[in-house]
Amino acid sequence: MTEPKPLSGTIRCLLGMLGTDVHTKGIRTLAQLMRDRGVEVIYLGEHNTAEGMVSAILAEDVDVVGLSFSTATYVHYTRVLIDAMKAAGVDDVPVMLGGLIHRDDEAELKAIGVKGIFGPGSTTDQIMQFLQDITGKSLRVVSDRLA
Repeated sequence: MTEPKPLSGTIRCLLGMLGTDVHTKGIRTLAQLMRDRGVEVIYLGEHNTAEGMVSAILAEDVDVVGLSFSTATYVHYTRVLIDAMKAAGVDDVPVMLGGLIHRDDEAELKAIGVKGIFGPGSTTDQIMQFLQDITGKSLRVVSDRLA
C-alpha cells in the first residue's frame, strides 16, 4: 500500500512527548490509527522541548497538538508548552493530552488551556470525534485495513 497524499481540508496533528518520558507505545499506536483514518500526523517522538514543539507547530501549520504522558510531569510540561505557544502567538492551536492523566488534574489542565484529555479507557473513536469537532474538518478513511 502506498502512502496516501494529503487531502485538502485534512486534519494535521502534531504528536510528541515532552521531557524525559519514554513510554512511546501508546502514542506510536495512536499515530498509526490516526493516519489510517485520514489524519495527517507529524510525529516528533520523545524528548522534545516546548520551544522545539512550538517551532514544529509554526513550520507544519498544524490544526491540533497531541501530547502523551506516562509520568506525573504532565501538568508542568503542558503549562510550559502552552506558555511557549502563547509567547509565539500560536495558542489558538488546540492541545490534547493522552496517557496516564489523573482525573483529579483534569480541571487544572483545562484551566491552563487543554482542550481534550484522553486517559486510560479512551477510544480511538472518541479521539477522532474530538479532532473533527475541534477542527470542523471531516475524516476520510484512507486505509484498506478499515474498509
